[in-house]
Amino acid sequence: MFWLSRKINYPLFPPEAVQISLSYRCNLRCRMCSIAGLLPAEEELSTEQVYRVIDEAAGYGAKELILTGGEPFLREDLFNICDYSHARGLRNIVTTNGVLIGQGLAQRIAGSNLDHIHFSIDGLENTNDYYRGKGAFGKAVEAIKLLDSKRPGGRHFSLGMALTVMDENVPELYEVVKLADGLNVDVINFQPLISDNANFIERKIPQNWVTGDRITLLKEQIEKIEDSAWKHVFILKEPQLRLLVKYYEGALKKTDWVCFGGFKTVFICFSKKEPLVYTCHGICGNLNKASLKDAWRSKEARQLRRHSEKCQKPCLQSCYSRESSSSLRNVFGICGGKEKNG
Repeated sequence: MFWLSRKINYPLFPPEAVQISLSYRCNLRCRMCSIAGLLPAEEELSTEQVYRVIDEAAGYGAKELILTGGEPFLREDLFNICDYSHARGLRNIVTTNGVLIGQGLAQRIAGSNLDHIHFSIDGLENTNDYYRGKGAFGKAVEAIKLLDSKRPGGRHFSLGMALTVMDENVPELYEVVKLADGLNVDVINFQPLISDNANFIERKIPQNWVTGDRITLLKEQIEKIEDSAWKHVFILKEPQLRLLVKYYEGALKKTDWVCFGGFKTVFICFSKKEPLVYTCHGICGNLNKASLKDAWRSKEARQLRRHSEKCQKPCLQSCYSRESSSSLRNVFGICGGKEKNG
């Protein structure tokens, strides 16, 4: 259905997930991030507004709620939001830098309706702290250990790790996966660097871009990761890791990766306390004026999907990636002899 939806530029099927930016407040100031402090705290959506978005998402048929920031754990109502979402049948995912998670917060997470906690870690200690600030690595690793220690015999929740591939951390990719495996992290994914994570339309080459000999090293690291047998961690290949090499070379073509922006994930941001529906090319609805379903099927959304379809510089973001629906061959499960869900 996703394949056909993209072909006719109309969502025949509900999105898989709704992602809400809860806050632009953050306790870190990472070198590659433009989101922290983007808008003042007084413009954030209220708890009741977030509940209404959750009602809309559940009613539409979404399965997951992704809560992002900034740093989501700066929202005092985060656990209430997760309780409400859980009651509506959604799986709760929170992305975090992990720095705020000490013993008390870890205990609260373990007893909450949080289903998955995804940590942003961008290298081993020195490299990660170069990008994220001194001490960030140690606190995030300790948070993962604390949460993992609370899983045996308790409520199940999964742990993830995301790494943005940049010039400084390319030599450490394999070691980061090894670290994740040793920490009992359930899943790890690699994200391509973009010029401005607050503005996907911007396409200038950013600082920390992978160039020169590091591209060769990136290829070697990916091959080493894929050739290894991991005891616990699952390597998320959505999209395929080999495409990262083409991405940084500037050789990635539209035929290499199919974008499902405007179909796979609904994004909710805010401005002046208004919940706004958006894709990477702009706003397509205000949930104070239209339902989520209507905004997602609107004329404005259709136009933005056309922009994504015609985009000449694929972003390769996992939130827009759905390989199982990228071709009829994949839809019918004959790619590589493995069944795929289209």
